[in-house]
Amino acid sequence: MESELTSPFLTIRDQPIYFQEDWSTGIGGGLWSTGLALAHYFKTEHAAKQARLDPLKVLELGSGNGLLSVCLAAWGSVQSLVVTDLDDQHLQLIRKTLQANQHILQNSEVYVVKHKWGDFETLENEAWAKIDFDLIIGSDVAYREELYDPLIASLQFFVKAKTIVLLGVTMADTKAVFFDLLAKGGFRYEKLGDHLMPENFRGTTFGIFVIRRKAGNCT
Repeated sequence: MESELTSPFLTIRDQPIYFQEDWSTGIGGGLWSTGLALAHYFKTEHAAKQARLDPLKVLELGSGNGLLSVCLAAWGSVQSLVVTDLDDQHLQLIRKTLQANQHILQNSEVYVVKHKWGDFETLENEAWAKIDFDLIIGSDVAYREELYDPLIASLQFFVKAKTIVLLGVTMADTKAVFFDLLAKGGFRYEKLGDHLMPENFRGTTFGIFVIRRKAGNCT
């Protein structure tokens, strides 16, 4: 089915991406500052140089609307794409966004699934949960302190030795203790430099962090 949207929201590597916010589904239905920054990062020359030709296995945590997953699929070759959220309305919006961009996802194995951070008992029989992910993305997901521990628990569950995490955070919402907990949880992190971001996303109070497991903390 072709997209009902006639004008692309943005274009990445000559591929039009269709998206429409739906705030009626809750806060995840909108596009927040770091989500927009990460989406536009995939358009940059730096991101283009990082694009891998070999198929990626990708997980998005707390997607809300599916846009970042589509942007990433337009940026690189994606073999498996798992898009997660906890809210049923958000999952419905995610499916709508993915459907509008089938021209990008037609060669990818796509899962849209419910995942509560830190809850792994329900994943024992889920094929997608056994995938060794190359890349995990998330945006505006660490905006309340009570989310820090379960989010990091999910990272510990899914991040392997070679997994790279791209996490967008707003510094006003994400406190320093989150990064302390990340380090205690066996991760190292660094913020993408402003010079690597699109010009209108430089010098802001939000940023994109690259997260990996520390040596000796790999599973």
